[in-house]
Amino acid sequence: MQSEQVITERGTGTPLVLLHSSLSSKTQWSKLSEQLITGYRIIAIDLYGYGESEFPDSPNQFSLAKEAARIARIIRQHLGNERFHLIGHSYGGATALRLAHENPSRILSLGLYEPVAFFLLDQSEPAYRIMQQVEQQIASNLAKGDIPTATAHFIDFWSGQGTYQGLQVEKQRMLDRYIDKVLLDFQAVLREPLRAEDYRNLALPVCLLRSQESPLPTRRVAEVLEHTLPRLEAHWVPGGHLAPITNADEVNPYWINFLRHLREPAGPEEDERAKLLL
Repeated sequence: MQSEQVITERGTGTPLVLLHSSLSSKTQWSKLSEQLITGYRIIAIDLYGYGESEFPDSPNQFSLAKEAARIARIIRQHLGNERFHLIGHSYGGATALRLAHENPSRILSLGLYEPVAFFLLDQSEPAYRIMQQVEQQIASNLAKGDIPTATAHFIDFWSGQGTYQGLQVEKQRMLDRYIDKVLLDFQAVLREPLRAEDYRNLALPVCLLRSQESPLPTRRVAEVLEHTLPRLEAHWVPGGHLAPITNADEVNPYWINFLRHLREPAGPEEDERAKLLL
């Protein structure tokens, strides 16, 4: 059985699974967990290669499907066949989308913050090419053994030029430890075979959050999702791509209100709409 260290489980009630971003861990959800501990059984999971989790076997054959399959196994070990809410940030959001595609009947709702689901984009558009260039730069630096430059390229892309250099050395070294998995994350989302049309029938209630301060590629993914998922609500929030970590007080109320609304009894119109979806 998967080590208990790769998850934190708190509270009682309806299960809520949380998937973190690249270069992060399950601990990024501590504030949201505190806010939802009454009424939800919260399960925050370390994705492959982060926190207490092991690095994936056969990295040359790694894929988003394998990431999602591992999460599905862990969820099954802890929840059996019980249904659950699912929230994912960045790479955790892309993993959540893959998990929802494979297991739509298991998931009660989907919360997404700027999922890096670049596979939803046309490969000829600038936003996709930008991410290809980021991946290639990280891969090139790692091939030369220049781990700090690889990590800096990733951090500065999302948080602004000079961000990595401004961190304390201890923080830099901690982030450097995970950059090999970051490259696998990029490769997984850029090589994922599913496309936007594969998600058009995903009839889950979805809350999508995005920021005007984020780079173009994640804003484009958000646009595609808005035109693809039939039961999606979307909101703009401040703080950029890392807002669930840096601006949790502004982001979390959207998750809390979304989940609260789903718990309230549906009115006649909602009942009729639900019947049409069955």
